[in-house]
Parts: sequence; structure tokens; C-alpha cells
Amino acid sequence: MATPRPVRILLWTVLAVVVVLAIAAGVVLTVPAPAERWLQGRMLLALREHYQADVRLENLHLTLIPGIHATADHLVIPHRGDPSQPPLITVKHLTMNLALIELLRSPIHISNVELDGMEIKAGGHREPSGLKRPALAPQQRPTTRFANFVIDRVEADGARLYILRKDPSREPLLFDLRKLSLRSAGIGQPMKFTAELTNPTPPGLIDTTGRFGPWDFDDPSNTAVGGHYNFQHADLSVFNGISGILSSVGDYQGVLRNIVVDGTTDVPDFQLDRGGEAVHLTTQFHAIVDGTNGNTYLQPVKAHFLHTDIVTSGEVAAKAGEKGKTITLAIDMQKARLEDVLSLASKAEPPALTGALMLKADVDLPPGKETVLQKMILRGKFQVSDARFSNPKITSVIAELSRRGQGKPEDKSITEVPAVFDGVFNLRKSTLNFSRLQFVVPGAAAQMKGSYGLPNMAINFAGDVRLQATISQMVGGDKGWILAPLDAIFSKHGAGTWLPVTITGTRDHPELHVQWKKLF
Repeated sequence: MATPRPVRILLWTVLAVVVVLAIAAGVVLTVPAPAERWLQGRMLLALREHYQADVRLENLHLTLIPGIHATADHLVIPHRGDPSQPPLITVKHLTMNLALIELLRSPIHISNVELDGMEIKAGGHREPSGLKRPALAPQQRPTTRFANFVIDRVEADGARLYILRKDPSREPLLFDLRKLSLRSAGIGQPMKFTAELTNPTPPGLIDTTGRFGPWDFDDPSNTAVGGHYNFQHADLSVFNGISGILSSVGDYQGVLRNIVVDGTTDVPDFQLDRGGEAVHLTTQFHAIVDGTNGNTYLQPVKAHFLHTDIVTSGEVAAKAGEKGKTITLAIDMQKARLEDVLSLASKAEPPALTGALMLKADVDLPPGKETVLQKMILRGKFQVSDARFSNPKITSVIAELSRRGQGKPEDKSITEVPAVFDGVFNLRKSTLNFSRLQFVVPGAAAQMKGSYGLPNMAINFAGDVRLQATISQMVGGDKGWILAPLDAIFSKHGAGTWLPVTITGTRDHPELHVQWKKLF
């Protein structure tokens, strides 16, 4: 039952007199132990009714002069409705301060609260969306309520945030909050925050400011969050097969299970498999992040390095039965350079092949300790226009092929011959397999199937070469007249000359062989 107004006025008058006398005497007024125990019980009752959970708090101590100073130990707020989960919030020690005059304000303003040894464990089990708790019967309705209050400042440096997995056998994600400051915190209202935390993977430092809450205790993953972040010095070498130091800035908005993030990343020294060149990689992205499990959905990412632009979309998400996350991407490269892509896999200088590249591909990168090239699965198609080889031997062979294919074997002006490549491919276990690979230069076209090993640059192709000119035209001169009877043998499949061939060896030392048996 509420205290009658005249009695409340009398109580406040007595309290004011006591405060004035204590201040005049220069003493600290300590609340007697029985009163502290009674107040601790009332606070626990209010906390338990508010959170609908078995909240615990120990060792509450109060002093009233010159202002209210309270300390307590072992605050525990369990997960609502799921006792099997670790506590949602635990605090080893808390300290609270407010001026006596603030008790007369509405809402009451608590100057500051310090939380030592705080741990937050969110995520894990989640009640199905839309599930509502049964309403309390009238006799069960809470009778104790928090006074309307606002905490001007909450300091919780050294706190730890654990994101629990839905699979309890998996280790939670851990974020060390080196600094955490909350402003305008209160029951049922959003609060402003400033935090400095270490990101677990890749390791790096995140500074972030924003607004959080109010906390949804029935469904924590539905708690609102929004703000700005600055992620610095993230070491990508923890991902086996790549290296570089990443920085990223951006903004985020939404609820914990569905956070919309718009930002940019910058990696001045991105490197693949430590065998290729380091390149300056930048991205601009729009992503959806599930803060309860770390799954990220990219919609899309626009990347740039050297003279190449890449647009990707997809996800970085955990799959059933796998430890870690699988990267699944759709890649679209409409403005790219082949030499830029090859530089990621090889330090060859000059690059083995140059040209304008268009590519569409799907990438699967499962978790595991293998290098990126070893575990990456890639499927797609591509086209390279104005392709040119840097190896003089290959350039000479291609120029000779084009001269003879056009029936101009003596035309030495045909030297630098641009080529067009296109094909369908897949990458597994560091080997590129081509179900179709076509190579076209003026006067000649080759169609191949085969493989190219990225680590050892081994070549193994089989197919055919089709030339516009006949055998006699290819040779020319008097020898051409002598070979004229062979034109009928080699003129097959609509070509002036048809040659079944294989290409083996390595990139630097290719070997071309004609499969003569297939001609007869």
C-alpha cells in the first residue's frame, strides 16, 4: 500500500534535518545493517519482478552523506526463461553515486555507476519468433516497481562480451571491451555508448559509438543497436593463405540478429598464399550481420585493386556439421585486368599474360587449415580480349601461327598479335580445369580441354588448331606447291587446316605436339 502523502512529507522533513546535522558535523552517515538488508531485499524483489528471473545481488552497503554512495557484489541477471543458459549479465563489483537532491527529480538521476568484472553472454538459444509469455494472473502481478531513473554515466572498462553459439559444444565468440562507457542508461530506454574492443577474428581494435537498447529480455537478439565504427590494425594472416593489415570504417543500424552495415575497408598490402604480389585492396560494402552468431550476408561488396574492379555478393556463414564459417560468393568482373589477377598468385615480372578480363564465377571457401588455393572451389566462365604474352618464345610462336594461319608465312610485319581467350573452368586443389578453352588470333583458332596447376605452373591440354589457310598456303612458295596434295588430308571440320594437338610442360617451357595419328 502506498505511503500517505502527509507521512511522506514528514519522512522527507526528518531526512532533511538529519542530512543538515550530518553535514554540519562533518560526518559520514552510514545506513545501519538492518536497513541495508531490507533495502537489498526490496531491490532484489524489484529486479526479479522486472527481469522475471532469479536476479542475485550481495553485500549491499550504503552511505548517505555527503551524497548517496552504494556498493554491492556479485550481481547476476540470468537468461530469462532458460535456466540452462549461462547468466546474461554478471558483475563482480558495482559502485553507485548520486546526490541527495537527485531523489527529488523525476526521473531520478544517478550520477555514475562503475561496473567491475562485467561479463555479458548473449545469443545462444533463442525462443521462436512471435512466442509470447503468458500474462501474469492479477494476484501474480508485480507489486514492486523501480523508480523512474536515468544513470548519467556507466563505466565498465575491462568487460567481456560473449556471443554464444546455438550449438553449445562450440566455443563462443569473445570480445574484450577494453573501454565501455554508457550514457543516459535507464529502464526501458535506449542508451548512448562509447566502446573500445578487440575483435577476435581477425584480431584488431574497434572503436565504436552509438545507441543501444532498450534491451529485449524476452528476445535479446531483437535488441536495437546503431552507430559508427572504426576498425584498425586487423591482421588477416590468421586466415591461412592470405595476409595484410586491414582497416575499416562504417555505420550500422538494426537489431542484433539483423544489423545493416555500410562501410569501407582498406588493405594496403593484401597478399594471397604468400607467393603472389602484395596489392592495395579497397572495398565498399553493404552487408547484413547476424550479431547473435556472426553470420554475414554481403549485398554487395565492390572491391578494387590495381586496375581491376570486382563486384561480389554472397555470405560468410556457418553450416551444419562444420566448425567455422564457409564463404560463398558470386563474383562479377566486368572491368578487370588479367595481369592484376595473375599477380595475386605469382610474382612473375613482367606478368605472364596481359589483357582485358571479364569473368563471372561462384566461389566456395570452406573452413579449415588448408591454404586458400588448396581449399577454394571456383566455377565460372571468362573472356580475355587483347591478350598478349610476355614470354618472347610464346609471342614468336603465336606470331608465326597467325602468319601461317592467314596464308602469309613471309609477312614479318605480323609480330605482336593480340589474342582472345574464353572458356569455362573450375578450380579445385590449386588446379584450374577447363572444360572449354578457346584461343583465337587472326587466321587461327585453338579449342582445348585440360588443366593448369597454379603452384607448379604445369600445363596439360589437348584439342585442335584450326587455320584459315591450307597446308600449301601456310608454307607458301615452291614448297607450298609440293605440299598441295596434302591439303585434302588436313582440310577438315570446315577449316583450311585442322591439327589435333597437345600442349604440355610448364608455363615457361611449353611443348606443342601434333597428334598425327588422328589425321589418318
